[in-house]
Amino acid sequence: MFNARLLPRTLFAILLLTVALAARAGNEIITSPNDQRSYAGFTLSNGLKVLLISDPTTDKAAAAMDVNVGSGSDPKGRNGLAHFLEHMLFLGTEKYPEPDGYQRFISTHGGRDNAFTSFEHTRFFFDIDKRQLEPALDRFAQFFVAPLFPARYVSRERQVVHSEYRARRNTEGRRIYAAEQQAFNPEHPASRFSIGTNKTLADRTGHEVRDDLIAFYRSHYSADLMALTVLGKEPLTVLEQWVRKRFKGIRRTDAKPLRIRVPLFAPGRLPARVDVVPVKNLRRLSLSFPIPEVYTLWRRKPTLLISHLLGNEGKGSLLSALKARGWADGLSAGLGFNQPSGATFEVGISLTRAGLDQVDAIAAEVFRYIELIRDGGVQRWIYDEQQRLSELSFRYQAKGGALAYVRTLAGALQRYPLSQVLRGSYALDEYDPELIRGFLARLVPENMLMTVVAKGLVTDATERWFGTRYRLQAIAARILAGWRAPPPDASLALPAPNPFIPGPLKMVAGGKAVALPERIEQRPGYALWYRKDTEFGLPRADFYFSLRSPIANDTPRHAMLTNLFVDSVNDQLDEFSYPAALAGLNYQLYSHLRGLSVRVSGYSDKQRELLARITATLRAPKFKAVRFQRLKDALVRGLRNRRDDSPSRRAIRALRTLLLNPGWTDAEQLAAAEALTLDDLRAFVPRLLARVQVVALAHGNLDRATARAWEQPLLSDLVAPAKPTTVPRARVTRLEPGERSLRRIEARQSDSAAALYFQGDDKSFAQRARTALLGQVLATPFFKDLRTERKLGYIVYATPFSLLEVPGLAFVVQSPSADSTVLDSEIERFLRTYADTIGDLDAQRFAQQKAGLLTKILERDKQLEARSARYWREIDRRAYRFDSRERLADAVRAVSLAELRTSYKQLLRDAKSRRLAVLAAGSRERAERKTTAAVSGTVIADVHTYKGAHKRFPG
Repeated sequence: MFNARLLPRTLFAILLLTVALAARAGNEIITSPNDQRSYAGFTLSNGLKVLLISDPTTDKAAAAMDVNVGSGSDPKGRNGLAHFLEHMLFLGTEKYPEPDGYQRFISTHGGRDNAFTSFEHTRFFFDIDKRQLEPALDRFAQFFVAPLFPARYVSRERQVVHSEYRARRNTEGRRIYAAEQQAFNPEHPASRFSIGTNKTLADRTGHEVRDDLIAFYRSHYSADLMALTVLGKEPLTVLEQWVRKRFKGIRRTDAKPLRIRVPLFAPGRLPARVDVVPVKNLRRLSLSFPIPEVYTLWRRKPTLLISHLLGNEGKGSLLSALKARGWADGLSAGLGFNQPSGATFEVGISLTRAGLDQVDAIAAEVFRYIELIRDGGVQRWIYDEQQRLSELSFRYQAKGGALAYVRTLAGALQRYPLSQVLRGSYALDEYDPELIRGFLARLVPENMLMTVVAKGLVTDATERWFGTRYRLQAIAARILAGWRAPPPDASLALPAPNPFIPGPLKMVAGGKAVALPERIEQRPGYALWYRKDTEFGLPRADFYFSLRSPIANDTPRHAMLTNLFVDSVNDQLDEFSYPAALAGLNYQLYSHLRGLSVRVSGYSDKQRELLARITATLRAPKFKAVRFQRLKDALVRGLRNRRDDSPSRRAIRALRTLLLNPGWTDAEQLAAAEALTLDDLRAFVPRLLARVQVVALAHGNLDRATARAWEQPLLSDLVAPAKPTTVPRARVTRLEPGERSLRRIEARQSDSAAALYFQGDDKSFAQRARTALLGQVLATPFFKDLRTERKLGYIVYATPFSLLEVPGLAFVVQSPSADSTVLDSEIERFLRTYADTIGDLDAQRFAQQKAGLLTKILERDKQLEARSARYWREIDRRAYRFDSRERLADAVRAVSLAELRTSYKQLLRDAKSRRLAVLAAGSRERAERKTTAAVSGTVIADVHTYKGAHKRFPG
């Protein structure tokens, strides 16, 4: 076994030297040696911090602005003002006054935009066609130079914020946090509600909320509290010129960041326990410990080693012990609240039904493991191992998308010195055992908030904003006494050195260069595709395989047994695979419509060991009664919880069930899952594996011989023992010309929703292109009309809705105030009135929309896994030329403006257009017992009768 303590320290020294030498000449920013982009950083005269990234190979440009102010600075009585301000900045500026002008420009040119407000930060970001960065920056900069805060949109956007609040009221994380806030120090701003409502943001006598918005903006949106990140294809000198010209006009008010001088928990409030009743059937235990700030300790990261040990899932771990007792099925550990004023350390445990009755014993087990860390876990070799893994991650980091990159770096620019802005989150530069022990000293029963979440708990209070039922109480002295000195547990142990830390990493040389995957083996029931690919310069590879069985999903019962089989294998692999994941070697095992798939990704030198364990476990799983019951309970609970999903999510899932064949309703899956026994699973797995079709892909930093070696466990464990077969693809329900079908469902939340789906005539690239182009054109005006103008709700979107290459469009609205039938009619109204608008679309705007869509379709693969996933989709659809996106792009280029107008009519307005609607009536709509408004269409009473009466698209 590999011993991490014996790894030559010179290797790590070489890594550090390599990283240091990678700093570009004339640029003090430390970069990864694998990073070919150029960087520059500076501060404008107004105090704005700027990071520029030049990437000549990018096909998307992007920018992000982080403002060091958030909901923690909301004035008292104006809860949600910072969040409301974030919304209002999108609605026009002096230079670009149109309320949807910015978003329309971004969308037209193939981009995306968004923003979020957190406790101490508000961040705005976008990406766009690489050729449109300069005009996009010009529009973006005006948010921070001269926003309008148009009076006519204040009340409308306030309603959108209120709708967002209503949509979030059933989000479990927010509901639980709202209950925990009752234990916080009421003088601490983190104790306050932060989304905003119609009431908190209402105009008051002689005092309009718009005035407060403007005052907040002028007080807090100061250039010296901002950090801007811009990525483009242009040289750094050009990017700098653009930024200086457009962002120098941001005012500097020398505003100060939020400074909090009170503790998160008032003296005497801890220890405490809060019991919370969730909407869904969740069971969770959380232990939260207030700790000193770690914000400035990024070079040492004193809680990282503690998180690593407490959150370990390998042999001897805390989670392993809890699983063995049947008490838990998941665990996380790490920082929770993390601000310059202080932080919390959190241990979260997903409980089984038996575990809910043992929360005090589970807490004792947590404190046992913390004591184990105190006694022997603060060791240099453990820290060194984490340091090596962190530096390897920095050295061999995969290139991500432009939008995610600038969004992350805008925050990093606020936190780290410029030289460390890329490396700061990876840095582990100083081993400080006394500092670590100081933080461990805070993880004691006396300094803890325990949160227990489950149905049926006794409560005595209701939280104001989210309606969460809870009870906050002190913890009995006798329980605390047991936690202070828990007896030892022989099943607990610190992790051994990680055997998956890679040895010397190198790129595979030589071999035949091919541009696309080749099928290097084919036999009845088996095929292997292979491509060596070193373009990304990383010593990584992907090995995917799909195991297809004709009985994997042919009935609801078999579908649930397949799911339980997958869950059981994942559970058995946890202890073995966890150290591999820490060392950059990951796997995914998941079920799908034809069976199950495995994706192994990461450093290529130890993949065969992981693959061999996976295939062996699939061939001969070990089923135990306690673990089966835990996994079945989790499956059943998840299916039951779907009933409490948001109405829009339920509507989309119902659409998919109506369209996919095979496809089973939530009720059918739940009934099947509830009836399953361990004997059923034991009998099913041999049948599942008796007749299979296996398809595999080996891609990345490996030669042909290595690919053939990696396939051996797959062949011996799964292919050879089975009879070969062919499993056809799922198929899509083909709507009839002129069809107007309607499915009504009920949602438990108060909101209602409507999802309207329009199906294309065929699967041709020409039809797919026209449908995708319509989705591109309609997205922004649909959003503006139904959300901004009509104020129907927060969740409003129009999107291409392609299923197994069958093109379609979906229009979705969720509303706290309008009934589902009203939403249906509003969508139809929009489509009816927009027919004139698309008729007036001119050639220039059409060309811009087309170019924007082409940018999305032809976006380059940023990393190996993205390319592997694309190849994998092509193999699944038998598109062995691997050129679907290029063919779709050619089809888009061929669409004329006249054809687009004709397609709008044929797809959405013609008497022969194919329409399927799902209307989800929320509890408010049902309680009001209004006479249901008439909706044109045939009501679907039974899903399978409906599907059985329809033809299907070819597979």
